[in-house]
Amino acid sequence: MESNLFIPLTIQARKTKNGNSLATQESTTETGSTNEESITNTLLTTTNKQSTTKITTPEMIKTTTTAIITSKTISTTTTASTITIFSTTSASTSSTTTSTTTSSTTLSITSSTTSSTTVETSPTISEALSTTVETSPTTSETSPITSEALSTTVETSPTTSEALSTTSEALPTTVETSPTTSETLPTTSETSLETTSEISTTSTTTTVITTSSSTTVCLISSQSSWSQTATTIFGSQAGTSGSTLSLISGPTGMYYDGSNNLLTITDLGNQRILQFSLNNPPSAATVIAGGNGHGCNMNQFRSVDGISVDNSGQFYIGDYDCGRFVRFPSNSNSATNGTLLSSSNAIAEVFINPLTNDVYFVGAVNNAIYMFVGGSGSQVTVAGGNGGGDALNQLSGPNGVYYDYLYTNALYVADSNNHRVMKFPSGSTSVTFGTVVAGGHGAGSGANQFNSPRSILVDSSGTLYIADGNNHRVQRWPLNAISGTTIVGTGTSGTAANQLNVPEQILFDKYNNLLVADRYNNRIQLFNLTTC
Repeated sequence: MESNLFIPLTIQARKTKNGNSLATQESTTETGSTNEESITNTLLTTTNKQSTTKITTPEMIKTTTTAIITSKTISTTTTASTITIFSTTSASTSSTTTSTTTSSTTLSITSSTTSSTTVETSPTISEALSTTVETSPTTSETSPITSEALSTTVETSPTTSEALSTTSEALPTTVETSPTTSETLPTTSETSLETTSEISTTSTTTTVITTSSSTTVCLISSQSSWSQTATTIFGSQAGTSGSTLSLISGPTGMYYDGSNNLLTITDLGNQRILQFSLNNPPSAATVIAGGNGHGCNMNQFRSVDGISVDNSGQFYIGDYDCGRFVRFPSNSNSATNGTLLSSSNAIAEVFINPLTNDVYFVGAVNNAIYMFVGGSGSQVTVAGGNGGGDALNQLSGPNGVYYDYLYTNALYVADSNNHRVMKFPSGSTSVTFGTVVAGGHGAGSGANQFNSPRSILVDSSGTLYIADGNNHRVQRWPLNAISGTTIVGTGTSGTAANQLNVPEQILFDKYNNLLVADRYNNRIQLFNLTTC
């Protein structure tokens, strides 16, 4: 691209003491380059508003001003600019040559409009300004000139070696006089430089393409499958117990907060409740309740088992050995005291219906399932409570409870000592007879058997997922099926990534990955969903 830059410079001088005046001369410097590079025409006009240079003999004063401005790309924000230069020059005139040096230079630009332009000139930037004054052999008085140089910043392309910036550059001036004595007088000179630029402008259009991605979560079904090797997201991969904030001892209950991707667990052996993020597992946990030793004070636990959270963020916890059901506020910590809701022997798992805030919990020794309607009031029995046994209105050492509020509107119970899963209709009571929907063929490792089932989940098709504790596996049991299939676990205990050691609570995260509280391996395992 070719462009022309014109800078007019006018120099004027007042009359000196002897009545002589400096001649005004306009100088045009034309700078070009070969190989068809762009050509810059520069016209500099300098006006000396004050000049007290004394010349005793009228002679010609020749002033030559040269300015070379070369750049590859210049971005400026002015179409019409006024530049004012104030300079301070110390001049010392001797019998032969007077040398003048500028002490500082600053450049200032006042712009009336704003534009973005591109100027192509030659590939370097240089600047020179020299003045030669020739006089007759007389006495001349020359003053120091004060200059504060204006500073301008010109943005260039990455190939430009320097920005067009004038900062404290010396302006050499040579005055030749005759071999006489000279006297230096103070003079203040103000130079006004007005620039008018004719610049070819190139506009650039930038197209921004914004992309967004979303994760599609498939609904799990009887055809879904999970990775057979798990990732340890909390605790020891090797199965080692501990009491630091990155280790656990005998995890049993879990609650998953999908909106914040947080997992809350009951750390039975350390008598505390831990909470940690699943965004970057494994991460250090926070103690949100307990952790004050083994006991039954309201800030202690003896054998913390089940946990769930209501709509206001309150935690409901079953303490098996203390035989109590306790509630903690949403902002609780290790110093917080809980509120006693119920005293019942051996409280195990807890479940809360998020639609109604109904709170269910297991009374293992009482062989019953209890509920607080809406999370308050007096507890009512919704299943069992008729003594231990295997009748359809009885339970024996139940451990897990799940109310399916989305699909079947039914209550499911892991009836551990009967090695079966029971289903009760909505609104059931202690006199309601349930239905055996899985197991019920005695303890065993067959496809139609369980050995102490611990917890249950139900998907949209009514398929059951059961943590088969002493068989060290998780079973899937389709609706109305007479047997199940193993989805994770090998059926034998171990610490390998594909093994479990008494799985307790099982949950699905928001991506339908399977979370397992691997109790005697002291870890939380995540099995990735691989097939919908």
